Amino acid sequence: MIRLPSFRRRDVGIGAGLIGLLCVGAALAPLLTAYDPSTQIDLVSRQYAAPSLTHPFGTDFYSRDVLSRVLFGARISISIAAIAVFLSVTLGTVVGIAAGWVGGWVDSSLMRVVDAGLAIPRIFLVLMVVALWPELGTIGLVLVLGLTSWFDTSRIIRAEVLSLRSRTFVEAARALGLGPLRTIVRHVVPHLAAPMSVTVALGIGQMILLEAGLSYLGLGVRPPTPSWGQMIAEGQAALRVAPWVAVFPGVAVVITVLAFSLLGDGLRRHFNPRGQ
Repeated sequence: MIRLPSFRRRDVGIGAGLIGLLCVGAALAPLLTAYDPSTQIDLVSRQYAAPSLTHPFGTDFYSRDVLSRVLFGARISISIAAIAVFLSVTLGTVVGIAAGWVGGWVDSSLMRVVDAGLAIPRIFLVLMVVALWPELGTIGLVLVLGLTSWFDTSRIIRAEVLSLRSRTFVEAARALGLGPLRTIVRHVVPHLAAPMSVTVALGIGQMILLEAGLSYLGLGVRPPTPSWGQMIAEGQAALRVAPWVAVFPGVAVVITVLAFSLLGDGLRRHFNPRGQ
């Protein structure tokens, strides 16, 4: 039985624990706070109210509860990142399997498309699309993030498939008369679980950071829907008066990205101990 070294177990455990707490907090947001994230409680007496027992994270310019907005913002950020990464990994896996398994002109054509996609900085591509179609909405934002992030995944999966298709168990499956699709589903895809899990863990953290950056620039989630990047932008002007408005969502972004990075890096070192 293979056992993880202590530092890998620690990284995976810390990352998974933080992610679990974030997901529980996001799921139970209506129970953990008494305020709606969009409700302006009292513009006269509670504008920029300091953190207290009533408002643990304080309030913002519109007297909205910051804790409520951080928790509900976690729902938005994690959901967008998870769905976008699922779309990205699915598309990248399909392209990578097709390129690695079929080979020939199919491989060459698909890899030229991937090379072209990798040649354009992703942030520039996303900014261009979002700027050209400013009314995309949340669903459109997810599609843009997912459809511009699969190029790296396809190359990783292609390399794995090129290695797997010459293995003995794949040749045995072919000798038994199994068709290409059945061979891929039963004997190749299970062996792709390791790189896919690492890609998902690291990808969600990167996607949360990208979504927060877009929202900070006003190109992501539209108000009044709470978003961490949007909250940081709104609190930037009041850093001297009410630093908590920007600090708490900023800390949430840092902790979330760190958690997924720890989990992904721990999984990567576990599945590829010689490559660390």
